[in-house]
Amino acid sequence: MRTFLALTAAWLTISVGPAQQPAAGGPRTPREERATFQFLKGFDVDLVASEPDVVDPVAMCFDARGRMFVCEMRGYPNDGVGTGTETRGRIRLLEDRDGDGSFETATTFADGLRFPMGIVPWKNGIIVAVAPDLIYLEDTTGSGKADRKTVLYTGFNLANIQQMVNGLTWGPDNWIHGVAGNSGGTVRSVQKANAAPVELRARGFRFDPAVPGSLEPVSGGGQYGLAFDPFGRVFANTNAQHLRQILIPECALRRNLDLPVSATTADIPDHGAACRVFRISPFEAWRVERTTRRAGGADAKRFPSTELVPGGFITSACSPLIYAGGAFSSAFNGNSFICDPANNLVHRDGIDYSQGAAAVAKRLDSGCEFLASTDNWFRPVFLGHGPDGAVYLLDFYREVIETPRSLPDDIKAKLNLESRGRGRIWRIRAENAKRAKNPDFAAMTDAKLAAKLIDPNIWVRTTVRRLLIDRATKVDVANVLALARGTECLPDVLSTMLGLGQLRVSHLETAFTDPLPGNRAFVLSLAEDYFAGSPSIRTAAAKLAEDSSPAVRFQLALALGAAPVSEAVPVLEKIASKDGADPWVQTAVLLSARGGTADLIAGLFEADSPATAALLPRAAAVVAGKGDDAAVAHLLGTVLAKNPGVSVGLAAVLDGVASGRKGKSLVAKLANPPPVLASVATSLNQRFALAVRECESESPTVAAVRLLAHAPNPTARPALARVLVPRFPIDVQLAAVRSLAAQSDSSNARSLLAAWPELGPTVRREVQEQLVARAEWAGLLLNAIEAKKVSPVEIDPARMTQLKAYPVAAVRSRAIKLFAGFVPADRKKVIDSYSSVLDRDGDIEKGKIVFQKACASCHKLAGEGHEVGPDLLATVPGKTKQELLVSILDPNREVDARYISYTATLLDGRQTTGILASEGPGSITLKRADGLEDVVRRSNLDSLRSSGVSLMPEGLEKSVPPEALADLLTYLRSATKPK
Repeated sequence: MRTFLALTAAWLTISVGPAQQPAAGGPRTPREERATFQFLKGFDVDLVASEPDVVDPVAMCFDARGRMFVCEMRGYPNDGVGTGTETRGRIRLLEDRDGDGSFETATTFADGLRFPMGIVPWKNGIIVAVAPDLIYLEDTTGSGKADRKTVLYTGFNLANIQQMVNGLTWGPDNWIHGVAGNSGGTVRSVQKANAAPVELRARGFRFDPAVPGSLEPVSGGGQYGLAFDPFGRVFANTNAQHLRQILIPECALRRNLDLPVSATTADIPDHGAACRVFRISPFEAWRVERTTRRAGGADAKRFPSTELVPGGFITSACSPLIYAGGAFSSAFNGNSFICDPANNLVHRDGIDYSQGAAAVAKRLDSGCEFLASTDNWFRPVFLGHGPDGAVYLLDFYREVIETPRSLPDDIKAKLNLESRGRGRIWRIRAENAKRAKNPDFAAMTDAKLAAKLIDPNIWVRTTVRRLLIDRATKVDVANVLALARGTECLPDVLSTMLGLGQLRVSHLETAFTDPLPGNRAFVLSLAEDYFAGSPSIRTAAAKLAEDSSPAVRFQLALALGAAPVSEAVPVLEKIASKDGADPWVQTAVLLSARGGTADLIAGLFEADSPATAALLPRAAAVVAGKGDDAAVAHLLGTVLAKNPGVSVGLAAVLDGVASGRKGKSLVAKLANPPPVLASVATSLNQRFALAVRECESESPTVAAVRLLAHAPNPTARPALARVLVPRFPIDVQLAAVRSLAAQSDSSNARSLLAAWPELGPTVRREVQEQLVARAEWAGLLLNAIEAKKVSPVEIDPARMTQLKAYPVAAVRSRAIKLFAGFVPADRKKVIDSYSSVLDRDGDIEKGKIVFQKACASCHKLAGEGHEVGPDLLATVPGKTKQELLVSILDPNREVDARYISYTATLLDGRQTTGILASEGPGSITLKRADGLEDVVRRSNLDSLRSSGVSLMPEGLEKSVPPEALADLLTYLRSATKPK
């Protein structure tokens, strides 16, 4: 049921208010545009500047004197690329000299630029991202115009105008951070020619502007914009993924190159990527025409579902901001704001850091957006804090903001894509907030600046921090440390002390006990640099393994990578015992364990808990991946000595060793072991005998069944086949299926097929998954169907589809013949045949039963099911019955790219299918029904192919008749109704 997220195509009714009608009319004056804004009560929106003073604004910053510098990207869209000879880009300097809130004085600080897209103040000037370069522009004469230009770095990519270097932001480490899209580029220092080039490859970057050649990659990447919250947590976005938290830093990855890490950044909104937004502007006629063509075209399936409707879903997210200006109600502190210019709005989420290592972003505004406009020309593209604590919004005011590459030629010919000579800057402030002239921080004494480090506005604190470090002040910043305790100001105070060389171990040790979890986590990130040389700080930090905040424990796990292994491992064991089921904690723990991974496994093995069982296979795979039989022997010998019986922990370790090995399988290796493994093989055979006896009892355990996946097949197969009967628990049966499938002997496949008549639907689903994984086994399944031992109607539609497209021709041709006619080709006829459902009120309790049988393998609702597909609480509300009916019965009409099925073929010929849950440099993770995951190392991967269709199969009508579907729809709408 994962395609409940599937969106309604352009030809279906979309109930998003005024957007149902095509747009009409041209540009408005700023006053007229302001009248089109709708925003939350308690706020007001003022015009700060407009054309001709500012045109095509895309990024801005305030300097220490309160002056605003604005990047004008006048050459956009330049046919969608950054190449060419464009020089219309400018930096405008805007000033509010009379303090009335309007920036009435505008001059050109720099011109002749290509596409300036990022800007930060530094010393007496500004640093600008203008691909392929990062440049420093300085006014040395006080004329208000840059007279000195220094190219700092060059080599950023120009291929995509929407993914060039941008997002320049001062980080808590006192370096400038930025993003550069997917490709990034190969960047070199101009000032230090002998510095090695830096290949970004979808990563972000940071650099110390005072140190030539310091630029280095950081985790995360991102498309347009970058945001830090007051505690140093960092967020980025892509057009469809409106808020992503960067969790695993690049420096942690470098500490343990043996560990495959599939992801460093998490999508954190609980309402999903490409989420629905409450647009109030009418759909532009050209958007309606384009999406109608897409949806009805032959290549419709290549588009994500959000690109098959003219609007109403986030497709152009940019410039995330975590509010910390101190001028709004406290309820808005820490809220995230994101621009969506395609839908003419600003979206807001609240962020919850208490659920685990990764935060969870939750929609706060029900049925509306924080700010939206009925004017199609309103194009918010940038958000930033101001000296007054207000949020400043750049409005790239124009008719079309899309890249030309996404427009059909004939539509493009009718539109004016070039600059229309317009642009607006708006101030979002608290209603009735007093206006005051921005203070000149550059003129303040060091002592006055230091006192401002506890200002509630993060812009003030960041500016003060930068100035004090630039001046190398002698003021003792520690004087305000006590005042910052328990507030969001503490990180800025500590960062300033760090930049000035005033930070001492004692300051950090004291801050470990700060009442705010965010502060404790931030202090841990600073403390890493002290771990190697200070036993006292390691001892103080280790106490946070018992911290009440999962985010703090996660940060400690990362920080321990800088501590001596012998000290780190015992603390990592504590964290893993509590949080080991969290995949982000797993990664942090294993990155920091480094050479102590085997010792970590030994310590965790004794716990034998669900949390540690989830981590053990990854840890063991790291040890086995080195190809050192002696290390494997030591590991297995240690865990065998820890527990003389049969345990889930031992099975998990063997799973990891088997998956991490290269070359001969673990079973084959143990059958004829080298001397170093001989004693281990003997001990394991004794455990296998114990496992067989357990399986022959009336109370077989999952641990025993899992352990037999690694036993000699003649020993394991009879015992495993015995438990494939209904009288044993489903988890035992599922474990038996997977253990039989772990070895390629065709007799195991025959055992699975022999058990077929007695298996329930959940176990049958797993049997099918394993049978189609190997061509020989798939052939045996087809034999059983031909012999009428298995009925074609018992095969899941998804497996039918997979077999009919099988890469082995002999299997494919047989499947096409056997399954002809079992999945209707015409989905429209199926939907029409269920039209009576729309007028029928179903039964909630009966619908719940239908959900449990037909949907719970991939969706979780009301505490039941598995989180494979999208969150139904976020995707079902607001959808009509018609929309839900189409999503369920025609899941491939519009396929969200995140839920397309992939098939991974391993070097040994096995196949596994699922959605691509995560992808990293060393491995990929496929997620399938029942929440099961397959982590495939790239070194074991022969090929990875997208099916182009949803993991949710067509053909649900085979098992869910109209009356049952009516019950299901009623249950879904009831269970997801906002409370």
